[in-house]
Amino acid sequence: MKKAGKASGAVQSDFWPIMRNLLPTAGLLLVMTGVAAAQTFEIGPMGGLSRPSRTALGSLSLSGGRDDDTKMKGEYGYGARFTWNPHQYYGHELGYMRSRATIVAKIRDGSSVTDREGRIYNQQASYNFMMYMMPRGERFRPFITVGLMLTEYGQPGFAEWDAGKSRNYGGNYGGGLKIKLVKNALVRLDARQYLGGKPYGLQFADPARSGGLYRQLEATAGFSVTF
Repeated sequence: MKKAGKASGAVQSDFWPIMRNLLPTAGLLLVMTGVAAAQTFEIGPMGGLSRPSRTALGSLSLSGGRDDDTKMKGEYGYGARFTWNPHQYYGHELGYMRSRATIVAKIRDGSSVTDREGRIYNQQASYNFMMYMMPRGERFRPFITVGLMLTEYGQPGFAEWDAGKSRNYGGNYGGGLKIKLVKNALVRLDARQYLGGKPYGLQFADPARSGGLYRQLEATAGFSVTF
């Protein structure tokens, strides 16, 4: 078994440090763009499905392990988004998502192979730049978006897991649709592709494969109050 301590990406379970990293970005945007008289804000909850890449994450076994011994299976998640639209056709958005997933791993000890499975909770904070196809006030507003994010991957509860948690940085892109219900309320549909570093830093037969991008596809629906 791998004897190393927690991976260097391991962090405290409290997710506030990640959000604290995003606050200076939001403040800088306010200073650079200025406070316009006709500001429009949106805030509301959202939920949906997260589908992590089936890319191999490596092995917990020091010898005899295979690159595809460990994989992540995505489930559902929930969170919230806060959006500031200072212009008819663009805006800035901060988001938080907490999603459930399952780690599936094979533990190898000589000729013996033990299957392990454990639930984890992944947390993600993001900043996105929003670009709208229709001006503010229209009933239907399609949009595209690009952004940055930080993701904290949780750790499963089985005893052989010694990689701890993992924090990874990356970017995302996607699009969606906002539909105005009444003057101060809307529903929204989003689809985003997240690209970040491969989590946990587990053992690979070819060490060159331990890095690279890890993809996650996310589809969400939400409700927002505007003011």
